[in-house]
Amino acid sequence: MDNLDEYKKYLLNIKRSLVYFNYLRPLFSYLEEKKLEFSTINKDQLANYFTEKKYKPNAINSLLNSCRDFCRYKNITIHSCFEIKSVDVPDRLPEYITLEEIDKVVKHVTTYNSRLSSNKVDILLYFMFYTGVRKSEILNLKRDKFDLVNCTIKIYEEKTKQEKLIPFPNSLIKKITDYFNANPEEDNAFNVTLSQINYLFRDVMTDILGRPIKPHLSRHGGGRYLLEKGVPITVVQKIFGHKNISTTLRYLNPDQKMIDRTYRDKIK
Repeated sequence: MDNLDEYKKYLLNIKRSLVYFNYLRPLFSYLEEKKLEFSTINKDQLANYFTEKKYKPNAINSLLNSCRDFCRYKNITIHSCFEIKSVDVPDRLPEYITLEEIDKVVKHVTTYNSRLSSNKVDILLYFMFYTGVRKSEILNLKRDKFDLVNCTIKIYEEKTKQEKLIPFPNSLIKKITDYFNANPEEDNAFNVTLSQINYLFRDVMTDILGRPIKPHLSRHGGGRYLLEKGVPITVVQKIFGHKNISTTLRYLNPDQKMIDRTYRDKIK
């Protein structure tokens, strides 16, 4: 902490605000606890700190600016804080769907008739939510890419031209197994077409939830859910295939429901 105390004196001497110092102090305490050095902390470790402390986009940007200013003070030109882009703070809250909304849709489709079978709706919605797979990836997914023992799937990424392993929860094993046993594979693992996916989200879900729903909102909701459950942000980044971690950090931005729920959980 000696270096940080010197930085504080420096700020006071040139009559600058101590805002940067105040952001750095808990970070340095964290580094000391983890036996890490500020000069050698990598971007994954720094991003995990954001997640552990549940920093919101504005706070993340402030801490990054604090780290960069401290680096300039110490004449450090290469550091992880320069590798992480500042997070865009959206003017409006990001759109997404919640697990509770998926539960509601599945229950509704099970009760009332739909163009799609209730089993297909059930497995498709939960699978897309928990894995964050895109609709294009669903359409190209084959059953031989499933490992039902280790609960993983292999997804081919068009951008990288490589396959990546994505985990899915144990709770889906029975759903997937039952669906596969009852429905022989045709064009893809879930025998779903592009028009069926669009119909499910833009017609069925939009009607039931009372607001416009697009397939990518499932991906947004799944990423947000994983982060809320404490999955490290670097793990979520890998699962979702984000090249830059700043994209994953956007999932941390709270809406009013999250604010209210978190406040009630923490403040009795």
